[in-house]
Amino acid sequence: MGMRVVFCTCARIATYGTQQWGELAGMLDAFFEPVDKSVWAPFRNSDTLLGGKIHIHGNSFPKLKNCKVALVGAGYPADEVRRKLYSLSWRFDNLGVADLGNLKLNGDANSRQFAMSEAIGELLAAGMKVLIIGHDPLLLYGYYKAYRQTKEPVEVVKVSPDVDLDEGTPLRQILVEKPSYLFNIDFLATQSYYINNQTASVLDKMYFENHRLGEIRASMEETEPILRSAHLLMFDMNACRYADVPGTMLQSPNGLYAEEAARLARYAGVSNTLSSAYFYGLNPENPQSADHVLLSQMIWYFLDGFCARFNDHPVHNHEDFLIYRNRLSSTGHEIIFYKSRKSNRWWMEIPHPYDKKTFFIGCSFRDYETVCNDEMPDRWWRAYQRLM
Repeated sequence: MGMRVVFCTCARIATYGTQQWGELAGMLDAFFEPVDKSVWAPFRNSDTLLGGKIHIHGNSFPKLKNCKVALVGAGYPADEVRRKLYSLSWRFDNLGVADLGNLKLNGDANSRQFAMSEAIGELLAAGMKVLIIGHDPLLLYGYYKAYRQTKEPVEVVKVSPDVDLDEGTPLRQILVEKPSYLFNIDFLATQSYYINNQTASVLDKMYFENHRLGEIRASMEETEPILRSAHLLMFDMNACRYADVPGTMLQSPNGLYAEEAARLARYAGVSNTLSSAYFYGLNPENPQSADHVLLSQMIWYFLDGFCARFNDHPVHNHEDFLIYRNRLSSTGHEIIFYKSRKSNRWWMEIPHPYDKKTFFIGCSFRDYETVCNDEMPDRWWRAYQRLM
């Protein structure tokens, strides 16, 4: 079962003047509560710490004109993470970062989904990158719907130990959404004993990629091309092992190490296309300082990665890329690789089966070696099949 998606290029990214930025801030102010003074006041006079350098929604809503990244709280553990985050060193030069405060998640489930979707959607439309700190997985659907107005196929990376497709779950809602603007979901750090045969079969039929914990641990660098092609990251902290993140709901002895979680967050920051991340999954009834420290460090690494973005997504026949063409004798398919002269990173060109359009997905030198051995790269084949 494939997923036919029509690609277009009319992303809804606004060009804002001073008045428009002011109007955006005025509109967003209604969605957010300010950060409690006790959280930010100890850091405001620092020239070296993050809490003294970012624009915080305290006494007034921050000006957004020169900000590229927005922090958003969505319930527990946002304020506790802020206390740790604000105390970290500022090493991001002139990067504009705004902490917008905490989303007003009042009313019923639909109202909370609406608040998430509208607030995040407006920030994305303004071209801002958004980092969300929360705990409720049910808000994933509202988070995903924030992308409905971008008018481009959406690629999701979900870091989680399981894949829950039961009726009413956020993933199920995303998959049955009509009209669909979902192109792909890559699952990272899954653990096989949490995924039943039926779910595994659905993922295979939809040509989604499922990268198990052992697989990515053996080659962590192979997760960078996956995140490089994504638009949004859903990071379930339950994917981390209990010894490193004791406040999770799952409390599994197996999972990502803390340094692996931080590495994934940096890869997300470096991604040319990734515009938001939602970190969730901690248990509000079991707050743990170690969890808050790790999440703050993950956000720090995202910002560090963002400052290191190459912005070198391929353009057809551009002089900044080396182009390699290989034809598989076994299938007759021509696989075209683009290698950036700026970053030495690789992409594969995917031809659309119905149009003359093509698009690119991130890959690695390992995929190029696979083709040189006259074998089909799994990522190319799955991407092509999702277009059918």
